[in-house]
Order: sequence, then structure tokens, then C-alpha cells
Amino acid sequence: MNWTDCTDDGCQIHLGEKQGSGWYPQFTRRSRKPSVAHDHDWRQEMDANPGEDWAPQQPRRRRARRAHNEITSWEHCFNDNCNEHRWEKVDAGNYPRQVGEKGTLSKNDRREHKKRRAVRTRLEGEGSEKVVPDREALEKTISDLRSQLDCAAQIIVAKDNDLERLDKEKEKLQQVYNRTKQRMRQIGGMLWKEGV
Repeated sequence: MNWTDCTDDGCQIHLGEKQGSGWYPQFTRRSRKPSVAHDHDWRQEMDANPGEDWAPQQPRRRRARRAHNEITSWEHCFNDNCNEHRWEKVDAGNYPRQVGEKGTLSKNDRREHKKRRAVRTRLEGEGSEKVVPDREALEKTISDLRSQLDCAAQIIVAKDNDLERLDKEKEKLQQVYNRTKQRMRQIGGMLWKEGV
């Protein structure tokens, strides 16, 4: 028997060829024969290792199936109810056909086509119109922004002055702490010498 006719995934005789090709033949609808080779291998394994737990081999990894929209473009998708390509067909305004004229959209899709086309033309119209800026409004906005920047600069200067003041106070407190620590050590040394 050729390995392409062997539909038993656990068959040790043809396993190497199946793994090498990455393809595992499947049952056809006509032939649904149970696998005898797999049962035979399992019995041999159980007889060879009595008392051990027998675990089946790791399941084989199948290649991931590519998505429908990766295989077929919307122009070549002839299923009118295909959800993968629905919006491309609605935007185009028709369903593709294998032969002859293009198919008309369903009632719902025609309605969606009109909505999408209306939105598109409204957006295109907004971009094509020339808008004259209001000079006074722009100048007022610029002056407001400048005054906000001035206020922010004053706040930054005040915070910077506060930080300098706090740094000076910290240095003074550090000096006081070091003097107190040194004095405590002197007092502790004197007490130790006196034996108290």
C-alpha cells in the first residue's frame, strides 16, 4: 500500500513519509474503514510495558488554513452572502458573477451602498471647499495663548524660587543635624569613659 492511501495518522510504516510531506491523507466518504494498525501498535506497547501508563503520541500539527479573504479577492468571490467580502461588494455596487453581467445588490445592501456613497460625497465636499479664516478670531486666540504662556512662566519662576529656598533650608537643617550628631557622639564618649 502506498503512503498516500494510508489514512491512519498513527501508522508507523508510513509516518516518516507523511511527516516529510506535511500531509496526512484523510478518509474519503466511500471508504470508512477502522484503523487496525493503530490498535495493533497500542496492544504491542501495552504488552511490552505492562503496568506503565501508556500515553498516545503527540497530536500532529496541521497547517493552519488560510482565511477566505486571503485566498480569494472580492471580484472572484461569487457567494452573494459572503461576510468576508460584503463591504467591498457594497462599495462597488454589485455582486460579481462567473459569466455575464454583474449581479444586482440585495435590498439591504443597496440601502447600505446609498448610505456609504452619501457619507463619502459629504466628506469629499468638505475637503474641496475653500475656507477663509477669520483673522480677528485668530488674533484673539493667539493673544489668549500668549497670556496663558506668560501666566505659566510666572508660575514656573515662583516654583523655581520656592525650590531654591527649600534647598537652602535643607542644607541648614543638614548642618544642624550633623552638628547635633557629632555632639551626641562626644557626649556618649565622655559618658563611656566615666563608666556611667
